[in-house]
Amino acid sequence: MLGLSSLLLGLLLWSSYQRTWELQESRLAFSSELIAEWIRGSFVASDYLLRDMAGQIDPDDLRYPHPDPQAHADLSQRLEQRYKTFPHAFLYGAFDRQCVVTHGNARLGFDASEREYCQRLQADPELDSLVTRGFRANVGPVNVTQARAIRDEDGRFLGLVAIALDLEFFSQWLARMGTGRVDSLAIEDDQQMLLARYPPFPQAIGQLFDDPNMNDFFASDEQFRVYPPVRSPVDQKHRYFGTRKVEGTPYTIILGIDRADWLADWYRLAWLAVLGWTLIMALGFIALRNYLRLLEGRNALHQQARTDPLTGIANRSYFAALAEREIARAQRTQGWIALLMVDVDRFKTINDTHGHHVGDRALQTFAACCSRVTRTEDVVGRWGGDEFVVLISQDQTAALGLAERLLEEIRAAKVLNDQGEPLSLSASIGLACLRADQPVDLDALLHQADLAMLEVKRSGRGRIGAENCSSAFG
Repeated sequence: MLGLSSLLLGLLLWSSYQRTWELQESRLAFSSELIAEWIRGSFVASDYLLRDMAGQIDPDDLRYPHPDPQAHADLSQRLEQRYKTFPHAFLYGAFDRQCVVTHGNARLGFDASEREYCQRLQADPELDSLVTRGFRANVGPVNVTQARAIRDEDGRFLGLVAIALDLEFFSQWLARMGTGRVDSLAIEDDQQMLLARYPPFPQAIGQLFDDPNMNDFFASDEQFRVYPPVRSPVDQKHRYFGTRKVEGTPYTIILGIDRADWLADWYRLAWLAVLGWTLIMALGFIALRNYLRLLEGRNALHQQARTDPLTGIANRSYFAALAEREIARAQRTQGWIALLMVDVDRFKTINDTHGHHVGDRALQTFAACCSRVTRTEDVVGRWGGDEFVVLISQDQTAALGLAERLLEEIRAAKVLNDQGEPLSLSASIGLACLRADQPVDLDALLHQADLAMLEVKRSGRGRIGAENCSSAFG
């Protein structure tokens, strides 16, 4: 008993250790996401100001020297007024299509065609704005550049406006954010140039590092990663690190937690546990039992609230919630959305002739057919009675193919009556689809699919109605 109690105590301590680390990992994830969104939002705000500057410019005026000095001075004055609204910007310029500076407090006539921002905006007609990696100029502070292209209506590059931001801009961000329970905050670009750090470490700002862990992270598609204790290349301290890429920029947030700091609470808990292990084990057993019962009950209630009790697939309300989520995802990518309304043919006849229990088996078979022909990411649900719905993020060709496979699966399925005789099944399917490049209303989509299904039932059943996959509906 003593050995078992000691083992359980060890398991409890290990579990609490894991929970403590999971809490820290969650803190790293939340804090890094908050800072990343703050940085991204700041660049979005300054891009609006750059857009305003670009709106002041007639591309024909992007010449240096300008044949009309007064026109050049007037445009320079307007740009200067807007430049002063940028916090932390110390340099700005307007550039012609060859990336020569024509206006601004940058050196007029300077050829920036070799700079990253110029080459990328010239080369990619789909790219309207960007922020660069850290740049160490021959004179002046280490900085980053934010630039916006000036294009004609066909997307041709006519010039750009840009500002240079002092890295103090990042440092002040981090200082306002503070570390809280996090030991250190830093921002690096994807070449591992340190752009900012808190607590401050000024001698390392602008320095390039070569950390294999960070090289691997930059090369991956991951947005967030947590590292076990490693030595910081900046101050040589061992920390747990969390790294997060800032969307739309070459920057990464790095947060560090000193192992001793986050384990302090756990050490105190372990000491008390060792002193009073018998009592702790007794209370732990009771608490664990109650917790498991509560968790089991909660999961059961959660499952009941989401699934149809007869078929085991999503019920109406849960299907609607999943469908809205898929529609929102499709709208972000402007992809396709298709909805199948599937109705069991002559279901009332099955119920009346063979009994409701056979009808229930038919519904369960239908649900199984729907699940077998769909993908994991597709949304399948029972809409009510003998109607089922399937929502997929694919175009009308794929949706029609799915509907045909579903019909074949249903026709091949058999339901036995009480005499062991197989009953043939069939279905009427209404299909509605659209491209999600405009607001999508789930109720309207359901209505279109329902109309298509009803038309199939009126015209003979057992086939697919795809008339509502038309340009009139998207």
